[in-house]
Amino acid sequence: MFSLIGLTWALSSNAFLVMGDMPYTPIDEMNLAPTGALGKKIKTTEHAFLIHVGDMKSGSEPCKNELLEKNKQLLTSLTTQPFIYTPGDNEWADCDRKNLIPRYDELERLVYLKTLMFDDKYLEKANTLVDFQQQPSMHENARWRLADVEFITLHIAGTHNGRREVLKSDKQLAYQQADTRDANNLNWLAQANPTAKGYVIAFQADIYTHRTAQPACSKTQPEQCDGFKVYRDALAEFANTVKKPVLVIHGDTGPYCQQPLSENLTRLNVPGDFMFSDIAKVSLVQQDTDVTWQINSLKSGKPLKRICR
Repeated sequence: MFSLIGLTWALSSNAFLVMGDMPYTPIDEMNLAPTGALGKKIKTTEHAFLIHVGDMKSGSEPCKNELLEKNKQLLTSLTTQPFIYTPGDNEWADCDRKNLIPRYDELERLVYLKTLMFDDKYLEKANTLVDFQQQPSMHENARWRLADVEFITLHIAGTHNGRREVLKSDKQLAYQQADTRDANNLNWLAQANPTAKGYVIAFQADIYTHRTAQPACSKTQPEQCDGFKVYRDALAEFANTVKKPVLVIHGDTGPYCQQPLSENLTRLNVPGDFMFSDIAKVSLVQQDTDVTWQINSLKSGKPLKRICR
């Protein structure tokens, strides 16, 4: 049995927090401050870890070191539990936008971002998670376990994972890196532990809203293509193969909502992106051999009922 709404909490439940697309505004910063509405809630809410699915700054702000460092400090100070991060396009792929001053080579920003976020302090806490591992070929991808559920992060960012609007980097190099990212992501997904009772897969891009009628991107078709089709297909096949609950978590677009995609596959679009200055609390509940989960607003405590369209 797999349900996201109306579950009765049990003593065996475990909870984690997930957010994305913030801080974007002074309101976000105020809410995330230690005395803010969200900052105080985090401190008083039991949780095993906090996931940020990327876009830790607004796309209208230039990608200066100082801003990235400031927002990293704010986010990592929210919890004493492990803080898990996966990159968003606002931190690297969109840093070459024409309206930004200064503009940056997006590939240079990606190198800086990984160095900034995945430092020794980050890993020291992350390594306290059960069976925590990083992908050797792409360290931002990770996996760990909670309540017999396997968690997997994948580096899937907006702008079709760095394939669109390449304005300052060498395009061929950008496409090569996107091909490598795709191969690493799919390989990491394929290594999922078959003994898990369920899976939570987190990344930044809204691969469902930003679908196109174009063919899938590939080495032979790096442009005029859908950079997310390969992931939609892979996740659908994964859920159909494992025949266990799979929750895909992403940000990137405005609505805070969930959507059943198939019998075993559901997506959660986390709060953020100017529209919802909030954090989702996801509680895992073990019932015999099954795992179910309940999604609630951290701010109000109310269960998530909105369905993504």
